[in-house]
Amino acid sequence: MKIIISAKNTELTDALRSYVEKKIGKLENKMNDIMSADVVLSVEKYRHIADAKLNISGEIVKAQETSKNMYTSIDLLYEILEKQVEKIKDKMKSKNKSASNNFYVSDDSASREPKIIEEEFIPKPLTIEEALMNLEEEKDKNFIIFNSSENGKVCVLYLKKNGDFGYIVTR
Repeated sequence: MKIIISAKNTELTDALRSYVEKKIGKLENKMNDIMSADVVLSVEKYRHIADAKLNISGEIVKAQETSKNMYTSIDLLYEILEKQVEKIKDKMKSKNKSASNNFYVSDDSASREPKIIEEEFIPKPLTIEEALMNLEEEKDKNFIIFNSSENGKVCVLYLKKNGDFGYIVTR
């Protein structure tokens, strides 16, 4: 990872430079995809500002922290960047998992008969608006079965491929 450090309205001492390199270098241990880091240290009146921009595989991550001490600002900046790097790392892992799950079919699953697993389910009484809110909150589910509090019937609200919602009411 290439680290570029610059200073504005303050002197960039060797101690500050090595401290920033040490802190930002720790991020590379968390994620190898960090291409470069651009860190700007500046002072405005009594405020010590640490500003950073990371290039992670074409994605830009920015953060800025201010305190009364430059070392504290750098520490706070590192914490923010660490959280953002972890989010990106998790996002990349989930993309890789979903991609591998979509294209991999084991020989065992293709040759065996599908099992029918019976589950007991008691639908909750909800209005259609409440069911819609529950379905939108749970992004991993495509449908919700509920007991309509308006008409007492069992209903299914489902997400269609085009993004619309379908609504099934039993007799």
